[in-house]
Amino acid sequence: MFALSACDTGDGTTLQDPVAPTTLPPIDTTPLESVAIDPTDALLATVAPPDDVAEPPAPLPGETGLRLFTPWAEGGPIDARFGCDGSNAAPPLSWSDLPDGTVEVAVALVDESNLSNGRPFVHWVMAGLTPATPGLAEGEVPIGAIQALNFFGNVAYDGPCPTLGETNSYRVTLFALNQQVELADGTPATQLLDLIDATAIESASVLGTSTR
Repeated sequence: MFALSACDTGDGTTLQDPVAPTTLPPIDTTPLESVAIDPTDALLATVAPPDDVAEPPAPLPGETGLRLFTPWAEGGPIDARFGCDGSNAAPPLSWSDLPDGTVEVAVALVDESNLSNGRPFVHWVMAGLTPATPGLAEGEVPIGAIQALNFFGNVAYDGPCPTLGETNSYRVTLFALNQQVELADGTPATQLLDLIDATAIESASVLGTSTR
């Protein structure tokens, strides 16, 4: 261990031994201010539900049963991007409270303002969705899902496309089925819908409008 001693600088000045301070500044023991964390803000607030579908709201008192959620409110306008003048992609959907006994889920979009042989014009029917599926992203076709041959002659989704200058009403319906739909892709929409209607134990729907 080395020791320090006073020394002469040569000019008559003697440096003194350094002296360590005998006291240290007092430690601040004041507790940090407690900050309440709201679980709905900060990081959680930056995680928005995917594809513009709102988180399912809490059910109203006495409200029970299957619920379906779309990017538009009941009876509200459907964004043009989901129609023939936009990207023509199926809207994102989410749902909750599937009933006990649900084996499969199906969805459909029909134009209630446009009848074909006495039936609403079918734009889209998709079945083969598992009950574990909480919803669909925009344009999503999950593995194992089947789509019907719609009234446009396509095995796909075709969005709202009313006549220019008109406003049509479109209904998206979610079906909870008590058995699997064992039909192939491209099954005519009326045949698939008839089987869905026969095996549905509950359904929920949302109406929207489109104007061109």
